[in-house]
Amino acid sequence: MFVVSVAEQVRQVFQRLRPGGVTASAELHRLSADSRQVDKAVSRLYKKEGLQKMRNGLYCKPDSSKYFGELPPKADAIINLLRKQYRARIVPSGPLAAYQLGFTGTPPEQRVYDSDKRIGEIELENDLLRFRTVVGKKLNVAGQEVTTLLNALAFFFRENPHLNYLQEQHVKRLLARHDVSKIRRGLTARPRWLRDRVEAILSVLKGPVYITGISALNVPYRGRVGDWHQSGLLASQKFQVAGSNYHSAPGLASRELFDCSEFLQQHGIELETKLCAKPERAVKDLLYSNIIVKNRYPSFFMKDEYLLPLSDPVLRNCVNQLLPLANTRQQKYLERWLEENEIH
Repeated sequence: MFVVSVAEQVRQVFQRLRPGGVTASAELHRLSADSRQVDKAVSRLYKKEGLQKMRNGLYCKPDSSKYFGELPPKADAIINLLRKQYRARIVPSGPLAAYQLGFTGTPPEQRVYDSDKRIGEIELENDLLRFRTVVGKKLNVAGQEVTTLLNALAFFFRENPHLNYLQEQHVKRLLARHDVSKIRRGLTARPRWLRDRVEAILSVLKGPVYITGISALNVPYRGRVGDWHQSGLLASQKFQVAGSNYHSAPGLASRELFDCSEFLQQHGIELETKLCAKPERAVKDLLYSNIIVKNRYPSFFMKDEYLLPLSDPVLRNCVNQLLPLANTRQQKYLERWLEENEIH
């Protein structure tokens, strides 16, 4: 049996790396149980394979442009690499987060990140990445996206004590993309003034509480159900509820909900609401939650598999209402969902 040496495996990884790509020794430790062998091979081979060392353990393959010469690796790729190399939590600091999320139109003079590990600065061509060590639970109580958003809001609110209408709408849109429970968990590590400011906005954002998503498709509407997993839902009694643990697409109208108290009472289910989304609203919320909020394609949700009691024009209308909210990638997901379900 032919066994590929550690050095040859490292060489192959380096050769597969695209121009502008980055890698770290910590990533390559998976090639062998003896990490020292990997480190020795990396140290011996990286120059021969055309890589440059950014610092100990971090390497990049240079990329060049006809007009701009040698190009540095993208900052986001380096940050993702540092997270793996140091097993660190790293998020943009306030000014950088505010710029990345569209609160400000001008990038900060310095690209500064918050980290729970001590990381030295990294100098790139015409750029410098700095890292500020943050102690305590500020970076650990919520996910990366929520923490980034709260950093941005803390900076933006300080710079703009009084928001205009467009600024308020932008803040509301970004907050609406995350679970309220995660936002509130992140706020526990923030100063009181920020908690009060965000909570005031969350109280306005919270709309009607109602059953939605796959759960709603299990609740009979006009004698029909879409999903066929009702027994599992009734056994677990874990419902997707907008305003509690699930997202609601913008523009909810009262006509999109119906009273399902008889169904809940029949099965001995106690929830904080007696309202349920009609099938069209349930589908819209499901696509919104997965594609717009979570940036993922809902491959589990296919029209034929879930026996949706909706016509193709109705499903196409659900997607059309979400397209203005989507970025380019999300629009492709929505169109892909229509195509794979043969909805024309």
